[in-house]
Amino acid sequence: MTHRMIFNQTGYFGRGAIAHIAPEITRRGLTRAFIVTDPVLADNGTAARITDLLDEAGISWEVFSDVVPNPPIEKVQAGLAAFRASGADVLIGLGGGSPQDTCKAISVIATNPDFEDVLSLEGLSPTTRPGVPIIGVPTTAGTASETTINYVITDTSKQRKFVCVDPHRHPGPGPSWTPTSWTASPRSLKVATG
Repeated sequence: MTHRMIFNQTGYFGRGAIAHIAPEITRRGLTRAFIVTDPVLADNGTAARITDLLDEAGISWEVFSDVVPNPPIEKVQAGLAAFRASGADVLIGLGGGSPQDTCKAISVIATNPDFEDVLSLEGLSPTTRPGVPIIGVPTTAGTASETTINYVITDTSKQRKFVCVDPHRHPGPGPSWTPTSWTASPRSLKVATG
């Protein structure tokens, strides 16, 4: 059996790694970030650590913090609408697997609008265009969702999850992970996620 792996990204790891986000955005000629996260990270100051760095670099941004665990189709579609309205040209996935997966789906659909139903992305997605650039900033360990071309979405109408695999969607220029976020996390989160 043959397997294929796609590694076409730059990664920054270690204390202070998030300081590389704004320079990477600027280096790539991007100008407006759309941060995809959950309400907890938006409220506890984690998202502010990134937006402060973007402000210092003169990069405009918007935060979409409506991500929920096991992201349903409806949240992906809401995030997509907010992304389009924002005028952003780069996505930042901040959080664990659910924000990363939501971010990847938004990225793919934004450039492949024939898949707005989200369901048609199930399996090996037949998209034709690369997604919007993503910078993955994980706050948990164990899933590596910020590094893969796979993402999982929930179809609440059928009470099932489905996997999407898209070779046009590999996160980059991330992932960017700062141990400060990890060491400040509650012990229960560390145990549950790796």
